[in-house]
Amino acid sequence: MLLFAHLGLTLAAARPFRSAALGYVLLGSMLPDIIDKPLGELIFGTPNMGRTICHTLVFLMLLSTVAYHWRNSRLTSLSSGVAAHFILDSVWNSPRTFLWPLLGTFPRAPDLTTLDYLQQLFRGLSDPMVGLPEMLGLAYLIYFAWQRREKISCLALRQVRQLTSETVK
Repeated sequence: MLLFAHLGLTLAAARPFRSAALGYVLLGSMLPDIIDKPLGELIFGTPNMGRTICHTLVFLMLLSTVAYHWRNSRLTSLSSGVAAHFILDSVWNSPRTFLWPLLGTFPRAPDLTTLDYLQQLFRGLSDPMVGLPEMLGLAYLIYFAWQRREKISCLALRQVRQLTSETVK
């Protein structure tokens, strides 16, 4: 999955839960990629190795254990977002990654340049299993923003006023 599916579908799933901190759910829905994509580039030399430590059951269990121990709704929301990320990525289809370190090291992905990797991602949108969730996620994000348009415009106006008053000083 890509950006819109992770954000939009996870947000839609979290909305019924009143105690969910939606910002933390959204962060959690992207956290494995935020950490693993640069890590894969740094350690393995390719952005194609984007599923490593934060796409493992160990990572989710550690995060969930800390959230449970501290009884912190923000951390619970964060770990719920990570769990949603795992579901959308179908991480169980890569057991060596998901169950790391039980089954050995991470599987090696083909070396790709960043441009080749991005092209591969965008080509994947032609697959209905990728394209449809992306469109649904984007549609929900637009709906969510539309529902909050007055609140969003007030916040934006406040930011503009603050920036212009700082510039004038």
